[in-house]
Amino acid sequence: MDPSHAQPPLENAPQAGPAAPLEAPDSTAAPCADPCATLQVQLQTLEQSGRNGANWFYWVAALSLVNSVVLLSGGSSYFVIGMGITLVVDVVTAGIAKESPDISTILKVFAFGFDMVVALIVVGFGWLARKGYLAVYALGMALYVLDGLLFVLFQDWMSVGFHAFVLFCMWSGFSAFRQSRAVERVLAQLPGQAQ
Repeated sequence: MDPSHAQPPLENAPQAGPAAPLEAPDSTAAPCADPCATLQVQLQTLEQSGRNGANWFYWVAALSLVNSVVLLSGGSSYFVIGMGITLVVDVVTAGIAKESPDISTILKVFAFGFDMVVALIVVGFGWLARKGYLAVYALGMALYVLDGLLFVLFQDWMSVGFHAFVLFCMWSGFSAFRQSRAVERVLAQLPGQAQ
């Protein structure tokens, strides 16, 4: 049979043995060829996913401040992704300000100052989480869970749902950073890699 006209049948493909990328890297080969490049791409993808998850801290902080401006200026609507703690402070402050118009400006300034401090703390969590500090990332998510419990207390199920969605996105980023640590360890063990 002429090999130039032969086409390998698909049913015989599993008998061909394992594919080359599944084999252990040869330590005598050129250092860090294909496995290294593949792992580098995987590492970049995981780290980008980790940063994307951490970016939700920024969104939470920003939308919480927007909520504060709206509520403290007399509005009644708010973003469901915002924080419950700042929402409670703003609603209580707005209620007291209506009862005591003579000190309403002072109350609103203090409430907004509190909201700014909380937002800056959340931004700090986001900044450190984007840099891959997993303990800080986990603490930020835990605090956001506690914040979400305020919405459960007030039975604001739409906000609870969005808190759950944001937490899922944050968790995806956290998991990606954890996987990236494993990839970094594998890369460090490949031949030709600096320790």
